[in-house]
Amino acid sequence: MPLVLLMAAAALTSGDIVVHSDVSPLITVSGILPASLGDVAGSAQIIGAADFDRMQPITLKDVLRRAPGLQLIEEDALGQKLNVSVRGLNARRSGRTLLLEDGAPLQPAPYADPSAHHYPPLDRLARIEFRKGSGQILFGPQSIGGMINFITAPVPHGLLLSGSATTGGRSFARVQLAAGLGSDSGGVRLDLVDTNSPGIRDAHRSRVGEIAFKAHATFGFGHELTLKAAYLAERSRLTESGLNEVRFATDAYANPFSNDDFVLDRRSGHIVHEWQLARSTSLATQVYYADTFRASYRQTDTSADEMTANPETGCVGAARTAYDTAALCGNKMRPRRFRFWGIEPRLDFGYAFGGFSGALQLGARLHLETSRRQRFNGLTPSARETSPGTLLRDDNIIATDAVALHAQNVLRHGRLSLSTGLRIEDIVTRNRAVVANFIPIDVAARSRQRITMPGAGVTWGSDALTFFIGIHRGFAPTRPDRDVDPLRIASPVRPERSTEIELGLRGKSGDSMSFEATVFNMAVGDLIVEGPLVGGRSGSFVNAGSARHRGLELSGRAAFGRAYATVAYNWLAEAKFTSDVGDAAVGVRGNRIPYAPEHMINFGVGGTTRFGVSGEIGLNYVSRQFANADNRTMINPDGQSGPVPARTLARVALRYAPPNVHWHIYATVENAFDNRFISSRVDGLFAGQRRQWIAGIRLNT
Repeated sequence: MPLVLLMAAAALTSGDIVVHSDVSPLITVSGILPASLGDVAGSAQIIGAADFDRMQPITLKDVLRRAPGLQLIEEDALGQKLNVSVRGLNARRSGRTLLLEDGAPLQPAPYADPSAHHYPPLDRLARIEFRKGSGQILFGPQSIGGMINFITAPVPHGLLLSGSATTGGRSFARVQLAAGLGSDSGGVRLDLVDTNSPGIRDAHRSRVGEIAFKAHATFGFGHELTLKAAYLAERSRLTESGLNEVRFATDAYANPFSNDDFVLDRRSGHIVHEWQLARSTSLATQVYYADTFRASYRQTDTSADEMTANPETGCVGAARTAYDTAALCGNKMRPRRFRFWGIEPRLDFGYAFGGFSGALQLGARLHLETSRRQRFNGLTPSARETSPGTLLRDDNIIATDAVALHAQNVLRHGRLSLSTGLRIEDIVTRNRAVVANFIPIDVAARSRQRITMPGAGVTWGSDALTFFIGIHRGFAPTRPDRDVDPLRIASPVRPERSTEIELGLRGKSGDSMSFEATVFNMAVGDLIVEGPLVGGRSGSFVNAGSARHRGLELSGRAAFGRAYATVAYNWLAEAKFTSDVGDAAVGVRGNRIPYAPEHMINFGVGGTTRFGVSGEIGLNYVSRQFANADNRTMINPDGQSGPVPARTLARVALRYAPPNVHWHIYATVENAFDNRFISSRVDGLFAGQRRQWIAGIRLNT
């Protein structure tokens, strides 16, 4: 109780967790942004259904590029393997960006393994919210760079029957169906999406399908209940090893490993109960659950990695790296299972006294998760866990228990508002290595971290023009070692910590113009890196060094009659190491962070005619990047070191929606000039998405 009182005294909110959707008067959906941004003391953007209609995006990555400060490193054509970086942070598997769906965690294990391998289908989203700044401390665990909340479409008010059919180049196909029924007292909705897409590289192909159910009901005495359940499955022929320089120069889309596969199954459930206790007091409680199984089957990890030996077929010696003989060699299997559940009540209380008004939010969360990470070595390219000769290399079980308490208070007087907040995280991790490097060891380690994160912000102005400034402490939880070595003394890893300051201005003029400009300074300490980067053992993580990120973000939209223009610009003026990253990386101090381009621009112009024809032309530019902490400009033959050149991509979208009908047709072309570009050098050279077109029809009741 004393802790809760202390939090209340320190407290405030920059917005309610429950935001009423403007799509339907019936449903409420969890959000990380309030209906009005006047009290938000930090950078924030919303991309909604109207934006989706204008863009006609092929995948989610086409939408996310519109948010300033987001860098995307793509691995697959469907955007399920996006590597999202906010303000120059580590992009690998989006592990330093908090991802939510309707306010519930989206990553497979948010604390122990936040590596994202899936995103919700665009077809069932109503909007996407982006938030940075001090308001992040209401959410967790990641609270350094920024957060993304995917808001799913509400249940209908009345009858809903809609669907779309899409075809495209290189045998792209997508079918989407939505059906529902609702009234003032409640409703249900069912969404089905199935997408079959070619990959970026030869012999790649991905199929992703999802079925999602949502129900909502209102009861007497101010009660509302929302239920949601979903099942998503992916079956992809996908190679995770890049190419070396010679192979890339010969054919950037070559794939020496046609038997590599990726499998994902995710089942999730979400319950939200809202209780309007009084006119200005409400209690919202969410309970969430997810069970994710993912497995990758691949012959190599990097462009220089050896395949698994198989003397019976001749896969020995030089043949293990001669990828033309891949059919003779074995593979490496990584089946992993993640489960988590949590409960989170939040109390919102509005008050007024004298010439002041305010809003107080108090919340707590219990989050429990388990992860089982295994690795097998097989004797053939298509071997699986139960195939003859397959050996268990690693078996690691991780359990995490996390308790979070948070509070924020917004105090308003005239045009001025002051927000103060606090978040406390208490995290206990148990890491058990059953097998390590083929040896049964059954060794366990336990760690505990307590993190306190204050935040404060000031806004001045109105919805038309608002000045804001904010400061907060952020953190990113530790990554448990993939194995525990009984011969080494345990070296506890501290969470990454940051201090972030934002200063900005946002404004709008009716529906014709809106903008936001933000400057930021982010100091990050106790950087978490993999052991091999600093001379440590594989499968381990260590703290090494510090960094500073500074920059400017601009976003805006202007309408001129039936025409409009949009822009999102990011100038990451500084993203550098402020210390050397361990003994094996002396000399990186002052160097630029890998995959942190200085400039990114997304620009679009479009319009609509009175006959129902609309269109948009867009450009996306990303400046030159370094692939390594040593900022090497010399290119290594393995393709893993060297610069990533700048690139510009063009897109065109068309839509025809005749007046007074219930259908429209659409067409989109991404990478319209079919530019060949390097997306990543993480595990070797990866080419980005080549030109892709789609066309389709959508029917609505």
